[in-house]
Amino acid sequence: TITKEHRLIQLTWKNKVGKIYSLPQMDTVKEFTYDTVTGEGWGITFVEHTNEFYVSDGSDYLMVWDAETLVEKRRIRVTFQGNGARYLNELEFVDFAPTTNDDDDNTNNSEMKDNGDCVEDGSMTCSEESTMAFTPTMKILANIWYQDVIVSIDPVSGEITRVYDMRDIYPVEERQKDRADCLNGISVTGARKKDGEGLEVWVTGKLWPKMY
Repeated sequence: TITKEHRLIQLTWKNKVGKIYSLPQMDTVKEFTYDTVTGEGWGITFVEHTNEFYVSDGSDYLMVWDAETLVEKRRIRVTFQGNGARYLNELEFVDFAPTTNDDDDNTNNSEMKDNGDCVEDGSMTCSEESTMAFTPTMKILANIWYQDVIVSIDPVSGEITRVYDMRDIYPVEERQKDRADCLNGISVTGARKKDGEGLEVWVTGKLWPKMY
């Protein structure tokens, strides 16, 4: 995940340590500690217009951090048909709204979300600003560990609004022959559609020989 300062952020899986690197030099700029529901770091994505990181840890919660201070601001429970959705893994923020270069920075406030649930954690409270910063076209994409799906998550309420079936791109039978493992990677060629062009979402997995 690259912030607007052109840096790369990395989470360790179990050590509760993160690192920030300069780009393109890849020098370590900062090392920090963090905590999550499970105590692990699975996925992270940057939301530029709110200057926040969304972090997954294998639970059914997303942690939201301030991108400058790396302090947790709130936690959002992710649900599908009313039930918690566990094993959220790789994350990517996208805006599916078609835009042009001229209006990238002009968001229609009348279409902002003004509702949604987030979880207070200790002394942290859920601010009104966090619930009004997203339009209905803005989503968090996530894969679910050991399931061949990508889910689209409302970044305010945590509700899964769409499930993409990825079974056909690299069927399990072929993976077994190739000794490849589960779907486990998502990348987006841009956070928004521009000039009428569609977004491209790239997916891959553990030991997969290709990206799709």
